[in-house]
Amino acid sequence: MSWRVLRAIGLILLLNESVVTAATPSSKDLTAQSLNEFRQRYLMPLISSDNRNCSLNACESLAIVSQLLMLINSMPNGTQATNQRPSRPQGSATNPTNGDTNSGEVNAMSHLANFDLVKRVRQIESRLRSVEQPVWRLTTGSEIEWNHCTSGVCRCNPDTKSFTCWNTNLKSVPVTQVIPMNMVTIDLSRNILSTLHKDTFRGLTVLRELDISNNVLDFLPFDLFQDLDSLLHLRIQNNHLEDIDPRTLWKLRNLKLLDLSKNEIGLLPESIFYHAQRLTVINICDNKISNFPPNLLRDQLMLEELDMSRNKIVELNSGSIRYLTKLKTLDFGWNQISKIDDDFFAGLKNLCTLILHNNRISSLSGTIFNKLINLETLDLTMNRISHIDGNAFVELKNLNELFLGQNSMSSIPADLFLNVSALTRLTLFSNNLTTLEAGDFRGLSNLKVLLLNNNVLKNFDARAFEPLTELEKIRIDSNKLMFLPTGALHGLEKLVAVKLDKNPWHCDCRALYLARWIREFVLKLWDGQQPMCRGPGDLGGHEVGLLRYDDLCDGQWASMLSLSPRLPVRKHQISTPMNYTDYFNLYLKHIYNGTTDEELKEAEITSVAIKKVQTD
Repeated sequence: MSWRVLRAIGLILLLNESVVTAATPSSKDLTAQSLNEFRQRYLMPLISSDNRNCSLNACESLAIVSQLLMLINSMPNGTQATNQRPSRPQGSATNPTNGDTNSGEVNAMSHLANFDLVKRVRQIESRLRSVEQPVWRLTTGSEIEWNHCTSGVCRCNPDTKSFTCWNTNLKSVPVTQVIPMNMVTIDLSRNILSTLHKDTFRGLTVLRELDISNNVLDFLPFDLFQDLDSLLHLRIQNNHLEDIDPRTLWKLRNLKLLDLSKNEIGLLPESIFYHAQRLTVINICDNKISNFPPNLLRDQLMLEELDMSRNKIVELNSGSIRYLTKLKTLDFGWNQISKIDDDFFAGLKNLCTLILHNNRISSLSGTIFNKLINLETLDLTMNRISHIDGNAFVELKNLNELFLGQNSMSSIPADLFLNVSALTRLTLFSNNLTTLEAGDFRGLSNLKVLLLNNNVLKNFDARAFEPLTELEKIRIDSNKLMFLPTGALHGLEKLVAVKLDKNPWHCDCRALYLARWIREFVLKLWDGQQPMCRGPGDLGGHEVGLLRYDDLCDGQWASMLSLSPRLPVRKHQISTPMNYTDYFNLYLKHIYNGTTDEELKEAEITSVAIKKVQTD
């Protein structure tokens, strides 16, 4: 008897326990009766037979499984018993709370058991169809046979030797279709194929591209591709595969591209790629893989692109990708990685793009990126990084883009960017940065874009941006800045866009530099967003750039005293009348345009003018 039927019988026996338990009292009798009828009709003849190797074929087995599936679908599931409590032994204490809890657990388990049964029965059905399902007619590939191919239900092109049944709602391959054996391209994508006969592609020895993506495949016979020695591209993405046999790819010696993304694969056999040694692109993203086997890619010496994103990988151990010297793009984004061995990337001397965003990385050692001398893009966005060793980027001399946004950095280690002079884009948004020191960006002489938004910056050194002579865009919006240090944006001659809004700008005399800069360079405001005053008093809600000295400093004589050390020392007595506003306008001219001390000496304030200011 077929092992498939034996497995079905085991499921039926399990079904007898779980379904009857889950059923409501009113439906238990009907459930038991249905199961009893099923046993009498299908199982008893097999059990009573003396011949254990009965001649039940796959088609007959499929009929039995189909009946079982229909029976399961017609029975009540565990959710119908949510209000039923299990019986208690006599003498036991009554505890309504525990009763409800136990009942919910029993019903939930019953519901999951029924769901698992349906799932397993469907898997059996798929496997049976893979050996019994009819297939199309394969021919030698003469001109007449190609004409027959073009007259089939799908599109056939003799010139390009291609065949497509794209988006035709196929449940199985069309049995009337003629397929010449010298076919080069087959496209069966965007249909509702649940399985394929193991001989579907038998004899297509010159086939180079096969696309069976966007179907509902939940099973692939291990020998489905055994004749496709010339296959270069295989696309199986967006199906329902939960596992894959280690032998599935063993005959694909010339395969270059494999796409298994958007399936439900939970485990990758370590030997699955052993014989497909010419792969250059592997995409297994968006599955349920939790373990990255150490020897999974030991023979993929030609691999250039690997996408393992959107899985459930927890750690990356050394040796897994040691020999991938031709790898250029590596994506482990959207996993659960919290641990990476320091030498995990050690052999990737030609790696250009490394994506590790959306993981659980908390720190970076000083050697983790060693020998990645050709790395151009490093994405560490949305991790939990709070500590970076000052030597972490020392060998990344060709790094062009560094993404460190949405982490937990509270400061920038000294000389962190000293050796990454090729960097043109740096993102540090959404961290916990509170201040910037004078040397934090030392070495970034070619940086063009800097994003510091959504931090908690309260102040920073006026010299922090001095090294950024090529800077074109900067965002320091959405921080806690109350004023901009005098001269903070000086020397940034190539600046074309600055975003300053959503800070609690305090519009007193300390805002004079910011107000003057905005008036002079208003066209450089990112998206035209004007910084707004948070206060004090009725200045709240006003645009900073529209305020002048009278608005910012009038009536603040006491606070203005703190500005006096920044004024040039006068060596002669004040005698020439000049109002206070004119004097400070000249003072601002001194700040921005380099007015000489001699010119300021001519700005003298009489005692009358001083008394007038005090009176106002």
